[in-house]
Amino acid sequence: MTRHGKGRAAVWALAAALIPACWGASSPVMAAAPLSPVAQLGRQLFFDPGLSASGRQSCASCHDPANHYAPRNDLAVQMGGARLDTPGVRAVPTLTYRDEVPDFSATLENPDESASGPGGGYDWDGRMASVAVQSVSPLTTPFEMANPDIDSVRARVRRNPDYVRQFTGLFGQDVFATPQQAIRAIGTALAAFQHEDSSFHPYTSKYDYYTRGLATLTPQEQRGMALFNDADRANCASCHTAGIGPGKDGSTSVGQFTDFFFKDIGVPDNPRVRPPAGMGRYDMGLCGPLRTDLAPARDAANRRYCGLFMTPTLRNVATRHVFFHNGVLKSLRDVVAFYVTRDTDPARWYGRQPDIRPDGTRPDGALPYNGLPPDLRGNVDRDDMPFAAQKTGGQPILSEAEMDDLVAFLNTLTDGYKPATAQPK
Repeated sequence: MTRHGKGRAAVWALAAALIPACWGASSPVMAAAPLSPVAQLGRQLFFDPGLSASGRQSCASCHDPANHYAPRNDLAVQMGGARLDTPGVRAVPTLTYRDEVPDFSATLENPDESASGPGGGYDWDGRMASVAVQSVSPLTTPFEMANPDIDSVRARVRRNPDYVRQFTGLFGQDVFATPQQAIRAIGTALAAFQHEDSSFHPYTSKYDYYTRGLATLTPQEQRGMALFNDADRANCASCHTAGIGPGKDGSTSVGQFTDFFFKDIGVPDNPRVRPPAGMGRYDMGLCGPLRTDLAPARDAANRRYCGLFMTPTLRNVATRHVFFHNGVLKSLRDVVAFYVTRDTDPARWYGRQPDIRPDGTRPDGALPYNGLPPDLRGNVDRDDMPFAAQKTGGQPILSEAEMDDLVAFLNTLTDGYKPATAQPK
């Protein structure tokens, strides 16, 4: 195994067993604290379509609280722009469970003995430095809320007397003195709402109650959990870490189900999703087109980052309608099957290609992964399980029934579970 080795899976499997003794402020039985005035302002901004150029799109339009702050529809990318007719570049991620995200680093330290690597930051490519920065970026993104500049955003806010009263009361009379001051205040308010409102990090899944002795997993869910943590088989926990660890502010992080690192798993191309004109044919994650500081044009060594995307949280994954950065798959069962059969049956995911050899290459030596140009497909992970066990035409490492078991466990990560009244064990 490479960076995501057996050591990490063992560390987090052990940590998961200790959760009942270590549960901190994220306990699902604790009452939610009232929002601060700044967070209340952030909530108002979050649901306000008047901040968009179209006048019809708010943060909540794409990050729907009724679906755990992810889209409720099955579009691969969401529509935005001044007339809501411009497709986005990537699938919209959930806004939940982001309080423990570390700062981006190309050499972020791993929690076990495996090597460091790129990790942290916000968005699929980690280019956003904080929740506040990420929250205001859609306001001026052409394919999102589409204001031409931050001065236009400031003007929209100033036209609302209630906003003027709240902003000046909370941030001072000069909050609108410059567009930069206004946009920082908007970001601060939106971030406060997301940090303080428990709906962004409720920890109320069946799994959470199970770890506290308040729920019992079915035999199928238990089998799925065992596969999830098995480093020699599904190996999900090596990237979607499920245990506890130190939070960014020194508190306890409880089961984020991501390690915040970046990985290229060979996600199939989605022909319905293309970067805007001038951004190139491929979406290559850390090395472009939306992130530019790690582009190969700046340094040829950056080629190693091409195709790497943030490992998303698996919390509430069963309620999603599209999966991966380009929304190419539309069922959780297909996602599990992709991991298990990516290289045993590549035609299923990448289309029929000429004479794919048992080692997964074509006669010209190219790999079949069509989400990247041929010269960069070597970045795709082929060393970690379950990929390491896959050979073209071979037997999948999990049976159909085991894939169903794994999906059953992933369903236990959905918030809103109602346990029977009981005391913790």
